[in-house]
Amino acid sequence: MSSIITKIEIQKRNKRRVNIYMNDEFAFACDAELVYIHNITKGRAMEKENLEDIVNEDNYIKGKNVALHFLERSFKSAKQVVDKLMLKEFDIKTIDRVMVFLKQYDFIDDERFVELFIKEKIRSMGKNKIKFTLLKKSLPKELIYEALNKITSEQQLEIALKLGEKKLVTLSKSENDARKLYKKTSDYLARSGYDYTIIKEVLAKITKDDKSEDLCDESTFEKGPFSDETYEEDYNKLYELASKRYNILIKSESQKIKTYKKLGDYLLRRGFPWEQIKKVLKDLINGVDDVYEHL
Repeated sequence: MSSIITKIEIQKRNKRRVNIYMNDEFAFACDAELVYIHNITKGRAMEKENLEDIVNEDNYIKGKNVALHFLERSFKSAKQVVDKLMLKEFDIKTIDRVMVFLKQYDFIDDERFVELFIKEKIRSMGKNKIKFTLLKKSLPKELIYEALNKITSEQQLEIALKLGEKKLVTLSKSENDARKLYKKTSDYLARSGYDYTIIKEVLAKITKDDKSEDLCDESTFEKGPFSDETYEEDYNKLYELASKRYNILIKSESQKIKTYKKLGDYLLRRGFPWEQIKKVLKDLINGVDDVYEHL
């Protein structure tokens, strides 16, 4: 059964949307653009099927706007955009249609995202940290591994050496003990995502000798229990371990910053990835920034 459109009213708070009245009663609201697309005019009789088409089109326009706004400030992975739209409770058909549009006009390109991210972060991160950061963004693993495999050991060593030398200079302003200096530099490079082999070479060059293995603990750089396939499950295990240690620490330590540092050091020694540790620390200890960045 058809109904007659009796009124088309522009919304007061949003001039881009209109309220449609049928048989003198409010029927639905939609984007003003749809009034022209579907020739919605006062006095026109419309069937239920026509209304469903309009609602679907309206959902698509809203979903597209949400996605474009989400992509405004930074490039996102396809999975991140889908998750955002699902969070906003858009239906699957609408999400699929929005994703087709975004890919068609190159708003989303996971391969390009990985390449650009690595190009930017390679100047301050090692491969391990880049990998876990990209995995957290729900990007395809095959794209991540393929791109990371293009990074040579020579590239890693060159950048890590610059970072290590710069960090050593900064630390030496407040630390005179050579062994502590090199240990802190070693820990800094580990948190930055460099593996034991790279850090050992960096320390050897900084110290001008081949005894760098005495200055960094290889156990810090073990992969630990984490695997890409069980990332969330492993995070929960780490959180449980950290919670137990945290409850012990707070019995004798009242300062949050010191607790943060002690707990972080404890988990690093256990071989857990720094990106996971940092997230756990943030979840456990409120109101404390990453104190390691200032060490």
